[in-house]
Amino acid sequence: MSTSEIVHRVVETAAKQIGRRHSGGWDRIEPFGPLAAIPGVGARILTLPSDLLALIASEADRVRAGNFDLLGARWPTPSAIPPNPSFWRIDPEDGEPFPQWDAYTFDISFRHGINTREMKRVWELNRLQFLVPLAAEAVLENSNASMLLTGMIGSWMAGNPPFRGPTWTSGIELALRVISVAMALSIVGIDSLDSVARRAALRFFFAHVDWIRRFPSLNSSANNHRIAELAGLIVGSIMAPGFPGAVALRENSWRALLAEIDQQLYPDGVGAEQAAGYSAFSIELLLVAATALGREHSLPATTVERLSAWAEHSLWLMDTGAKVPAIGDFDDCRAIATTQAPEPRYVASIVAAVSHCVGRQHLAPPAKDPSIRDAILGSAKASPRQLVGVRSFPNGGYSVIRSKQKDPVVLTFDHGPIGYLSIAAHGHADALSIWLSVGDQPVIVDAGTYLYHSSRDLRDLFRDTAVHNTLRLDGIGSSRPSGPFNWGSKANTRLISSEDTPVARIVAEHDGYLAQCGVKHQRTVEFDGSSRFTIIDELLEGPTDRRATVSFLLDPACRSTVDPDRCGVSITCKDLQIIRIVSAGPLRPRVVRGDEATELGWFSPSFGIRLPTDQILFEGHLDGPSTITIGLLKSVTMPRRRETSA
Repeated sequence: MSTSEIVHRVVETAAKQIGRRHSGGWDRIEPFGPLAAIPGVGARILTLPSDLLALIASEADRVRAGNFDLLGARWPTPSAIPPNPSFWRIDPEDGEPFPQWDAYTFDISFRHGINTREMKRVWELNRLQFLVPLAAEAVLENSNASMLLTGMIGSWMAGNPPFRGPTWTSGIELALRVISVAMALSIVGIDSLDSVARRAALRFFFAHVDWIRRFPSLNSSANNHRIAELAGLIVGSIMAPGFPGAVALRENSWRALLAEIDQQLYPDGVGAEQAAGYSAFSIELLLVAATALGREHSLPATTVERLSAWAEHSLWLMDTGAKVPAIGDFDDCRAIATTQAPEPRYVASIVAAVSHCVGRQHLAPPAKDPSIRDAILGSAKASPRQLVGVRSFPNGGYSVIRSKQKDPVVLTFDHGPIGYLSIAAHGHADALSIWLSVGDQPVIVDAGTYLYHSSRDLRDLFRDTAVHNTLRLDGIGSSRPSGPFNWGSKANTRLISSEDTPVARIVAEHDGYLAQCGVKHQRTVEFDGSSRFTIIDELLEGPTDRRATVSFLLDPACRSTVDPDRCGVSITCKDLQIIRIVSAGPLRPRVVRGDEATELGWFSPSFGIRLPTDQILFEGHLDGPSTITIGLLKSVTMPRRRETSA
């Protein structure tokens, strides 16, 4: 830690001890002034397209029936809706109360789990994001769901007294809860609330804004959490304009939010956290705050350029189905959720919102799923624009090769830093990894995230080099974790060259093996412009006779077969052979699938879900360059996949 961060941590620790004085019931929160609303939100909901209405009605029915399914877990159905206040304390894994619920919030340790429980799931329920579709359904169907809405908020408040229990521990959780309640109340309209409900809502906003303001995420923790906190302060101070210094707090938070976006998005559009989903999440939070302030179409020019660059970068990553590789961590986070289910095309949804906000239709994605956020934030129509060629993003550290076919092959090559700031909390040990899709079918994929707090071993594994599409040396990774959100060592990666003609050729290297093995890893990716990628791995600057493994993790829709001579592997999808991977060097392939002993051959499509899949491992002693060719069958046209909204 830097000296300034050490000072901040000391001051913060003292402030947390002082904060015990504020730990008590809701009656100790004395709000002032009126309860306001975000202007125009209710009217915008009335503009939602018809194809979204059934989805909203279905989600509202689920909430009324007490069906809550989040992050791969299902909560026991409560006996009534609104539920008993104890419902918010349930750990869905076993249906038992989560430990330490009545403790002062900062006495709760959660970084390595509480009795091996997954804190993230309990936080997710308590974000209250299901209130937004419930409110939308009330407006669209002219129902009395506003009474149920205020009943749910009242139930939550009764089960979560201020500053006690795990729901008050992290500022990002408070901020997302503020946004959920603010959006829901603004949709149904403040006039629909009686005086008791208004008073309760004011207490809710006062307590949340005060706690976020007291304990900001700064220094090495100032990633997407800080962006969420600033958005929460803006929205909360709009809803509770009587909060002391609300106007100054709102304006200062807006300036700080714009500065954070400038810091956390590189000039080339890559998110500094090296996690594609979290970059989209940060931008959604910015757009929520801008919309609440009525400034979504008057952003500073520098912010418009950063958002545009991010949208362009995301379009380069997208397959024809508008999905991007799951680079780095992602926990299915959203600021505005239409359903409890994950959004496979979440990044595309935010790209569409950015395209609308900045008024640049050419930045619209090729497709997206309908969402309530379309009405609240605005959304550009899908665009058939097709990107072709090679594009390097030198600040963020990615290069993308896109073929000329109607259903292009897209290969993404990672030569960027492991993550953002000193702890790089959401990065993975994926230096020089590749990801590949054919048409709208992901083929060579990222393993995903799976869990955060409840299993240290699995948390470390899903971040490890062993499950990423790169080279692992002597059984160690290019970067090594020292905690669920920290790293003991981090590889430094460098782009050496990027060429488009006469053939696409990208060369990069990293030093992650230099300290322990005395070598650097250099990877070259070439594309012949038609059907063949060549990957050349070399060890530089030291002894090269090393035990090496080059991994390729496949999407579960794909299966692999090792050739009888063990030189290559054929990959099929939908009963069509689409790719053949061949080693021309000393490495020979084998396939692992869902191996419980090594934990290899697993894929996490969303948080809390783990599926077996084929992982191709080219293994052997590397005493010279290793050349692996990915050959695409020209005659194959991938069948179109029918996308559905979950």
